Amino acid sequence: MNLIRLCCLMLFFCSQSAFALNCSQLKHMIALYLKMHFKFERFDDKLSQRTLRNFLRSWDPGKAYLLQKDVDKLTKKYRTALDDQILKGRCQALDDIVNTFSLRFHQVNSNINKIINAKHDFSIDEYMLIDRQKISYAKNQRELRARWRKRIKFQLLQLKGPLADIDKARRKLTKRYHLVALRHKELDSDDAYASFLSSFATALDPHSDYLAAEQLEDFQIRTRLSLEGIGAVLRSEDGFTVIQSLVPGGAAEKSGLVQENDKIISVAQAKGDHTDIIDMDLREVVKLIRGERGTKVRLTILREVEKGTQRLPVTIVREKIKLKDQEVSSRIYQLRGADKRKSKLYSIAVIDLPSFYIDFEGRQNKRSDFKSSSRDLQRELVKLKKQKIDALVLDLRSNGGGSLDEAINVAGLFIPSGPIVQVKATGRSPKIHRDEDNVTWYNGPLVVLANRHSASASEIVAGAVQDHQRGIIVGDTHTFGKGTVQSLSEVSRAIGAVKVTISKFYRPSGSSTQLQGVESDIVLPSIANELEMGEKFYDYALEWERIKRTKYTPLKRTLPYVPQLAAASAQRVKNAPQFQTIIDNIAKFKQQTEERTRVSLKAKPEEQPKTKTEQDTPTVNTPTPNTSDPHVTLQEDAYLQEALKVAGDYLRLLAGAKLVPTTLPALSTSPAAKDSK
Repeated sequence: MNLIRLCCLMLFFCSQSAFALNCSQLKHMIALYLKMHFKFERFDDKLSQRTLRNFLRSWDPGKAYLLQKDVDKLTKKYRTALDDQILKGRCQALDDIVNTFSLRFHQVNSNINKIINAKHDFSIDEYMLIDRQKISYAKNQRELRARWRKRIKFQLLQLKGPLADIDKARRKLTKRYHLVALRHKELDSDDAYASFLSSFATALDPHSDYLAAEQLEDFQIRTRLSLEGIGAVLRSEDGFTVIQSLVPGGAAEKSGLVQENDKIISVAQAKGDHTDIIDMDLREVVKLIRGERGTKVRLTILREVEKGTQRLPVTIVREKIKLKDQEVSSRIYQLRGADKRKSKLYSIAVIDLPSFYIDFEGRQNKRSDFKSSSRDLQRELVKLKKQKIDALVLDLRSNGGGSLDEAINVAGLFIPSGPIVQVKATGRSPKIHRDEDNVTWYNGPLVVLANRHSASASEIVAGAVQDHQRGIIVGDTHTFGKGTVQSLSEVSRAIGAVKVTISKFYRPSGSSTQLQGVESDIVLPSIANELEMGEKFYDYALEWERIKRTKYTPLKRTLPYVPQLAAASAQRVKNAPQFQTIIDNIAKFKQQTEERTRVSLKAKPEEQPKTKTEQDTPTVNTPTPNTSDPHVTLQEDAYLQEALKVAGDYLRLLAGAKLVPTTLPALSTSPAAKDSK
């Protein structure tokens, strides 16, 4: 019995829409993935087990419906049979899994109203686990009901404060779960098959995926940089919607109220009730958050801090994300040694590079004025050279990447010529991408500032600078570690597109940037170093590896100086109040491991009805952010201050002088180059 017929008979969900996908198409879609993928060539038992795990998790990410015995039974039955069935054009396994979930969903949903209307004591110390990696499936219905009691209590606690009435909160939550049931009833064969394809793709590696027609449209909107919303890249993680990154120049970044890795648990418009989005499909979440420019969206977020997990209300005004907000910008700072009478005053420029952007259409149409990060950066370098800067800090913090060509062009601005990156597909020789113009647009001392959010194209530039011994890398222990290349291929307008990892990046030295990223020459204390952040924490991430070193001659401008620079930096960090605050917060953060995996179900005084509006900016005790936000002043940005001081030390060593402590007597930018764009 096929999936749709069985689901309609069970009356759990049924839709009369015309389906773009059918069971027999799945094997052809899988063949397309395997034909293109960097590593996998066959849908074998290993991929079968991974796909099954992903598929089960896609239906029940919070482990809130299925019992352990359900998972054990389905795993035993299909872990090595799923691949065989799909390749034969049969979908009994998918039918079985979806209907097992639907049965459990119906059982849970039939008890929801009882739990909502039960008496809940908000005065006792009680906690709910939110780290779903540490939660196993419930052993029986009794344990499952206990989990749902805590979940409902948590949701009532969220609503109780704003509504100031437990009965109103109950009515609101009852309505919310009625809508959840309606959404479940609307699920159809397309949803099941799309979920399977996504589960298969992410079993290959974390960056391969299936984009259904709606998701493909969303992706195309994002790449055109014309999305009206809050300017945040979201991901789904164990049923939570997590802020993966903030778009430079976007509303979320400008607000200063949200951070990367915040979990969004509810969404509301300017007026109206909040919608609980825990375990909601990411596509539905995006629809709630997206809206017309100038309108408000209200979010409730969970944030891990050193004292545990905080729940925060945030209001953001949507706006259109413009390419101009992500353009290169530069500033000049003055730096002098501790002895102001004898020390030279240095002019050190900082160039912010938020992304590796390019106007593909303008380039294709051969427009002479098309925008690109490398062209804008080259223009800034020309200006700064005229102002006779002594050193340069290239700020790549939180730069998530972009165009490969732009990464090559940007790195090429700092070296005369030579290899920038090697790109290798399975079974093929590496393709070496070089800078071949024999022109160096900036030849002076260079410091590159990076963090755990510097990824992909940023890692290509940082890796090339480090391999060529052209500049000093300063920042977190290492960058993100995304060293893979994806290809997006549209299958059809109705079916959508496949995104497949087709190759890997390797540095000129032959080392992959995958998993390990680019290690900093000078490591600064950062809360990011303690978080599970980066490629190596993703399920099924491809491995790090090394290939043959390509031919190039290092410039030998950095290695002799790194030990002295690192020692001087460590001494400054030890004595700097801002870094001591960061170090203290890191220590507290590491001690509060258990508190960060759970939320309290006890009402606090501040969660009672307030006189202030929800739009008030919350006061949050968080570690000093590691950010390149242009709205953060130099006084607030300990990392940029230290990068400037490293640049000053570098200048002294190059001049043959001894290192002395440095200060920043002039904290404002040079008038000649303030926020140059």
